[in-house]
Amino acid sequence: MGLLIALLGIVALGAVVLTSFLSVIFYGAMLVAAGIFEVVHAFRVRKTGPFLLFLLGGILSLVVGALVLARPGAGLVALTLLMAGYFFASGLFRSITSLADRYTGWGWDFAYGIVSVALGAIIFAQLPYSSLWALGVVVGVEILARGVSLMAGSLAVRGAMRKLHA
Repeated sequence: MGLLIALLGIVALGAVVLTSFLSVIFYGAMLVAAGIFEVVHAFRVRKTGPFLLFLLGGILSLVVGALVLARPGAGLVALTLLMAGYFFASGLFRSITSLADRYTGWGWDFAYGIVSVALGAIIFAQLPYSSLWALGVVVGVEILARGVSLMAGSLAVRGAMRKLHA
C-alpha cells in the first residue's frame, strides 16, 4: 500500500497542474458535502442546540463550495493565496520566536522559518501563475511522504515481529 501511495505521489508531482485542479474540485465538493451535513444537523438540534449558528455555517459552506466548483480557477488562486499567507505568517512567527527564546536547536527552527517565509513570498510574488503549480506540488509531496512513511512503518513492524518470533 505504501509503495502504491508513493507512486501516486510521484504521478501527482509529474502532473502538478492537474493535481492542483483536482485538489480544488475535491475541496469544493467536500465543502458542499459539509454544508449539507451541517444544515441537516442544524435542523436536528433546532430545539436543543445553536440552530442559527449551524444553519448559517452550513449555508456558508454550501455557497463557498458551490463557488469553488463553479469557478475552479478562482478557487485555485484563492487557495494558493491562503497557502502563501500561511507559509509566510507561520515562518515569520517561527523565526521570531526561535530568535527570542533561543532554546536548544533554535537555529533549525530559525532556518525553517526563513525558508517558509521565502516560500510564501515566492508563491505570492508569482501569483496567479504560482497557483498552477504550488498546490499540486504540496499535495504531491504530501502523498509521496505518506507513502514513504507507510513503507517505513511497515518495515519497522516487520522487524519488530521478527524480533518477537526469534
